[in-house]
Amino acid sequence: MRRQYFFVGTVLLVMLLNACTKRVEIQMPYEGDKIVLNTLIQPDSVIYVRVTRSIPSNMLDDSGYKDIPGSAVIITANGVTLPAPQVQVIKGLSYFVSTEKAVRGQQYTVQVQAPGLTAVTATDTLPAAPLAKNASAQRNSNRVLFTLKDDPAPGNYYRIRIYITNENGGQGTYLLFGLDPAFNNNLVDFFTKSSYNSLVMNDERFNGKDVNFVLQTVDPIPGPSQVTVEVSVLTRATYDYFRTMTAQKENGNMAVRNPVRVYTNVTNGYGIVGGINTQKLTFKVE
Repeated sequence: MRRQYFFVGTVLLVMLLNACTKRVEIQMPYEGDKIVLNTLIQPDSVIYVRVTRSIPSNMLDDSGYKDIPGSAVIITANGVTLPAPQVQVIKGLSYFVSTEKAVRGQQYTVQVQAPGLTAVTATDTLPAAPLAKNASAQRNSNRVLFTLKDDPAPGNYYRIRIYITNENGGQGTYLLFGLDPAFNNNLVDFFTKSSYNSLVMNDERFNGKDVNFVLQTVDPIPGPSQVTVEVSVLTRATYDYFRTMTAQKENGNMAVRNPVRVYTNVTNGYGIVGGINTQKLTFKVE
């Protein structure tokens, strides 16, 4: 029987090198078409569910994964079925959007049925809000500071991002940054030679402590401007998904690569149903 191969998630299927260009493809067993279910559930927000079909890695489709006509989505909270979500097109993509906002303390299950495909399901809870404060930066500097108070309970997970408000008053592009080793020596595991626009970490090195973060941006912070530090608490499932997704992207930039399978908690399919709770620290840089 001929074997097929797949990659799931936001994946670079080929690597292009400057000068002597050579295409390199990662091959992993393809188990047939399955439903890809993705949603990050935030307290006090409606739930946005994206449903698509998986594809083999040899199908280099730059337009991304396709919607599945005739899909049906059921969302339950603590076992109680919510009103049927409505389909909305947002920036050219179709989402199933709940009519009610998610509530902290409830467990959410998302089930998807689609013609000709095995039904899928996934469950997660919603984490507590982060305790972050005192965000600041100086004009034309490349350091952004804030303080995070970690919950003393073990096993907390975080994501950190930064952006500058755009000209229309909305969210701008996420900035590239790293941890400043001169100030964050207790977070040495996260020091790298490269920068990133999203830092995902656990609290093993600072469990139950107040931590002063110094983020070093690639480009200086212009002024006057309005900057937002986005601090999110993640469930373990969301953390594993982001962590393996980052590892897969980093692996895709290496000349010699070992395939990294992106974590999924979706039974019979791919993707993630994950809880996340985000706090935004917005401040002015004069």
